Amino acid sequence: MIQINDFDLPIQVAEKIISGAKDVPASVLDKAAYRSFTGKELGETVSRDMFDLEEIKEIAGYLMVYYESHKNED
Repeated sequence: MIQINDFDLPIQVAEKIISGAKDVPASVLDKAAYRSFTGKELGETVSRDMFDLEEIKEIAGYLMVYYESHKNED
């Protein structure tokens, strides 16, 4: 989950979107790879990026549309 706080700077909000992660169920492949590399068992969930690069591009596009439609307002 991403939490944007009242006084976060724009760069901090962007960093949260870019680096945000979510827990998803671990696949059989995740568990096998983890076991083969570490010799240990993986839990039931793994952390994945919340947004992939295409989704970040889409978010950027929505922000630019908003900016373009509001930039001349006072």
